[in-house]
Amino acid sequence: MAFDPPVPSTVEEPRPAPPPPASGLGALAERGLRWLRRQLNDPERPLVAVEVRPRSLGVVRLSREGGRLALGAAASVDLPAGVLDLSIMQSNVTNPDLFRRTLRAALERAGVLGGARVGLVLPDPVARVALVPGAEVSGHGQAQMEELLRFRLRKSVPFDIREARLAFAVEATRATDTVPVVAIHRSVLEGYEDACRAVGLEPGLVELSGLVLLAASGGGSPAEDHLLVNWDDGYVTILLARGEWPLLVRTLTGEPAAQPQQVAREVSNTVLYYHERLGGAGLARATLRSAALPPEQASALLAGPLEGAPALVDAWRGLAVELPGPLAQALAGAAACLTGGRR
Repeated sequence: MAFDPPVPSTVEEPRPAPPPPASGLGALAERGLRWLRRQLNDPERPLVAVEVRPRSLGVVRLSREGGRLALGAAASVDLPAGVLDLSIMQSNVTNPDLFRRTLRAALERAGVLGGARVGLVLPDPVARVALVPGAEVSGHGQAQMEELLRFRLRKSVPFDIREARLAFAVEATRATDTVPVVAIHRSVLEGYEDACRAVGLEPGLVELSGLVLLAASGGGSPAEDHLLVNWDDGYVTILLARGEWPLLVRTLTGEPAAQPQQVAREVSNTVLYYHERLGGAGLARATLRSAALPPEQASALLAGPLEGAPALVDAWRGLAVELPGPLAQALAGAAACLTGGRR
C-alpha cells in the first residue's frame, strides 16, 4: 500500500536508495513484491474484490475453471454525489445508507452473494506513505519495528499516530534498504470495512490502488527502474520503482490533479527528480492507469514527459478477457488485487 494525504501537493521526501549488491537484486525485488502484497489483514487472496473510486464502486468476481482463474463478472456503479468524501482524517463514507445501497447494486450485477470474503481496494489519498531508511529500524523484531515506525511517523501524519493502522515491510531491515510504511487512520479503514460487513461481505485484505497496480505492472528485470501513473477522478499518484520496490510515491489532489496539463507537468517534474536527485540511469518503461480521462487521451498527453507513450496497465492478463478500455481501466485495481499473487 502507498498513501499520501489529500492536500494540493505533497511529496514524501525520499532518500536515494543505494543500488543493492548485484547478487542481492533478485532477493530485494522479491522482498518488495511480498511487501506490496502484504495487507492490513491477511495475504490470502479471495475471488471477489471491491474497488472504491471517488465517484463509483466496482466489483470483480473470478471463478475457477479447470484449475485456472477466469473472469466471472465485472460491474461498476456510479456513486451519487455526496456519498463519499476522501479524507485522511475521518471516515470517508458520509452517507452510509446510500453507500451500502450502491454497493449492493454493484454486487448484484456481479452475481456476488452475501457472506463472500473480498479484497478491498481503496483510493490512494486516504492514507499516508513513507520510505524510512532501513538503518533506523534494522535488527529489531516486528513489534519493536512498529513502535519505532510510529515514532518516526508521528510528525508526518495529520492525526495521532496512535490512531493509525500500519503496514510495513518486515523483510526490508538492512541499512541499505528503505522500508515502505503506510498508515491509515482507524476511522477511515473502519468506515469502509463496516460498510462491507453491513451487506454481508468480509474484507479479508485491504490494498491501495496505486501499490496494487504497481505490483501488477511488474515483470521486468529486478534492476530496472519504471514509473507508474495512477490517474483517477480527483487525484493522481506517481510511483517510481526499482523492480518491484518503490523508490518514490507522490499523490496529488486538488488543483495539480484537476487539470491534465498540470498532471503532465507533475509527471515531467518527477522524471527530472528521478534523474537529478535519485541518480536514475533511465526508465526502462512507464505504465499508466487512466480512469479520469479516456486512456488513449491520457497516454498521448503523457508521451512527451515520459519520452514515449506509456503502456496501459493490464491487470486482466491471464484471464483471457477483453473488457472495453474505460471499464478495464476503472476496475484495474480490483483486477490486480485478485490476480496479482496468482498469475
